[in-house]
Amino acid sequence: MGKLTVELEHGNEKARKSLKRWLLEKAQAWINGALEAEMTEHLQRRRYEPLSEGQGNYRNGYRPRRLNLCGLGRAQLKVPRDRQGTFQSMLLPDRRGQDAEFEAFIAECFLAGLSTRDISRISAKHFGQRYDSKQVSRLVARAGEEMDAWQQRSLKGRRFKFLFVDGANFKVRINHRISKQSFCVVLGVSEEQECFEVLSVTMGDRENADLWGDVFNDLIRRGLDTSAVELGIMDGLPKLEEVFKTYFGRARTQRCQVHAKRNALRRVRKCDRQSFGQAVSAVFYAPSEAQARRNFYALNDTWQTQFPGAIAVIERDLDSLLTFYEFDPVYWATIRTTNPIERLNKEFKRRTRAMEVTGGEQATYRIMVYVAMTIEHSWSRFQLRSWAGSFASRASVYTHDAA
Repeated sequence: MGKLTVELEHGNEKARKSLKRWLLEKAQAWINGALEAEMTEHLQRRRYEPLSEGQGNYRNGYRPRRLNLCGLGRAQLKVPRDRQGTFQSMLLPDRRGQDAEFEAFIAECFLAGLSTRDISRISAKHFGQRYDSKQVSRLVARAGEEMDAWQQRSLKGRRFKFLFVDGANFKVRINHRISKQSFCVVLGVSEEQECFEVLSVTMGDRENADLWGDVFNDLIRRGLDTSAVELGIMDGLPKLEEVFKTYFGRARTQRCQVHAKRNALRRVRKCDRQSFGQAVSAVFYAPSEAQARRNFYALNDTWQTQFPGAIAVIERDLDSLLTFYEFDPVYWATIRTTNPIERLNKEFKRRTRAMEVTGGEQATYRIMVYVAMTIEHSWSRFQLRSWAGSFASRASVYTHDAA
């Protein structure tokens, strides 16, 4: 200990390595001592204590075992054996060469974006343990139990006033072939915390009305209070609004303004898109619903002759596009679009773009759930009311540009 103290006082690399080596030795000695205590308790007799009548089992040497301790390295352990082979340690992980924390670390490295090749190199360099793709897949599968529990968590006792409902498609390599993966997402905003929460992530065709019915049924099964839902924000997917109202009868619906504007601009020639887009923004970002409708009439008078198809896209869903005006202005910036789900979709694409190949639909699903859990954690520190200032500034810019 004195030599270690001297080395630490110099603060050099050798000292840091000495500290880690000293901690590993102490951990190794403690675990070996605990194993000896377990054997003593198992035999009900201390070492070298003579056998009592009726005691036929006794110590029978040791077997070596190596165990990776997260952050310290590989410990060399001496596991006691008994003559009858009945001793089983409760401390050591069963048939594993590393502790559970280290396995969780490896699994999260993969889910966060590292390739199996990088994980193998880093683990071999820093922990003395190399993992191939199959081993990583097994570790991720074990971590999947926690993600499955999160996905099926109870919603009883919670009241969610806003539901964001949307999905997306993204491409991923599966078995060296690029295929399109589709998923459905439901985000909720609770009355208590006013933070985004990912309530459901489901693989499947987002344009399938029956699938959305299954998604809503699952939320209700988990305890979602349908009477608390005041508004559903969604894209204009076929029959989605109809299915939503079937399960949430008292809720209003808000069509995503970003999707509506994008659909309208597709019907406008390129040289006029900027001017047309500013006029549409003047409708969506007006300070009141009455002003928004007046701005739409002006939009219609100016562009109806040239681009009747683009005007029809806005006019068809105008009431649903302006539903947000019925709520507190504090929420306007948030509930006018499905941008939170677009943010989640962007993270999915970023995570899967770097992958050369995935292990199939199940592995892709686990990655999606992990991304959802991670982004929900960052959202938990962010309340919707903090967007009020941002909305006011953007609204003034749009109305000024339109004028």
